[in-house]
Amino acid sequence: MKLPKKIISVIAAFAAVSASVPTISVSSADTPSDIFFDDFTDGTLDGDKWLAAYKNWGGKVTENGVKRDYNGGVLPQNISLADGRLILTGHGNLYEGDIRGINRDMSKRESGKRTGAAIATKEYFASGSYEVMAKVAPELGACSAIWTFEYEEDWDTGEITNHEIDIEMPGRPASEKKNQSFEYALCNTWTGENEGQYKTGYTDIGADQADGKFHKYRFDWHTGDENEEKRVDFFFDDKLVYTSTKHIPTNAGRLWIGLWFPNAWAGVPDFDTTAFEIDYVKITPFHEKGDRPQNETYPDDGWGDIADISVSAPSETVIGDVNKDGEFSIADAVMLQKWLINAPDTQLTDPKAADMDENKILDVYDLCLLKRRLISS
Repeated sequence: MKLPKKIISVIAAFAAVSASVPTISVSSADTPSDIFFDDFTDGTLDGDKWLAAYKNWGGKVTENGVKRDYNGGVLPQNISLADGRLILTGHGNLYEGDIRGINRDMSKRESGKRTGAAIATKEYFASGSYEVMAKVAPELGACSAIWTFEYEEDWDTGEITNHEIDIEMPGRPASEKKNQSFEYALCNTWTGENEGQYKTGYTDIGADQADGKFHKYRFDWHTGDENEEKRVDFFFDDKLVYTSTKHIPTNAGRLWIGLWFPNAWAGVPDFDTTAFEIDYVKITPFHEKGDRPQNETYPDDGWGDIADISVSAPSETVIGDVNKDGEFSIADAVMLQKWLINAPDTQLTDPKAADMDENKILDVYDLCLLKRRLISS
């Protein structure tokens, strides 16, 4: 039995809560056909939806008098799936494992230090709401990023088109390479690579994102029409924190999600291994009149083999062990009860374990059955 992550049905009040609980039902199966959704519960990266990046960007650094690429790129070998989540692994300066990075010319590096991972949608999307539930990599020096991207080169004029929207963490309050913090994010919009063609949003999120919890990251991209101003609104846990009205892309792009190593501006990656975990991805197109088609110059370059991705066998679910701490206790009932009433910062560690009546719906009846089982045991 596979329990869909995003089904919520709260149908009654229960004794422990004085306020009534409204009925809510949300499922990817109920959404229009043009909505993109993936919660990775199949345990594999769907090759019809995603590409695995094999690519290097991030600039140069001088070491021992020689210029070389700062990082080792993003590799499919650093992508894995486990327990219904996508995991993008990053290797810092202390990494001594077997994985080796790549340079921008695709040559192999001596080590796997400063290597990350990234995926991108096969399909191109324009205006819409882009939503990712994720837990950021908590180490400075590695950038957890969500972005759209469409790149064109005019070989006659040399002009470059770079239509891009970014959420990058950690951010900082100003442009200097200091004061990096997971209470800040960079919320950026681009239409080119030169000065005056992009807007960097140094954004105070107001809450530490490296707290070990999943958070909802979203941007609503408006290319503009008679009803909408051309803009991008950035939301963190459904709170609007920043709006960009400058250099707003119009060309359809791929959605990327990645963990990569910037040259100094995200901090120094003095750690062994870290991870950016993704719970689900959802794209709801707006189809605004300002949308323009993609015309990427290199749409097929920079992709690796999905077969290199590691897939772990799902861990065994213990019915009732909602917080997945290895035992069935009152703490599981508390977690489920708080989740049912939408208590802030409450997530079910193992939703499948909470489905006590195995009907693929989580509701007050599951809580009653869980409490009854606690009493009997």
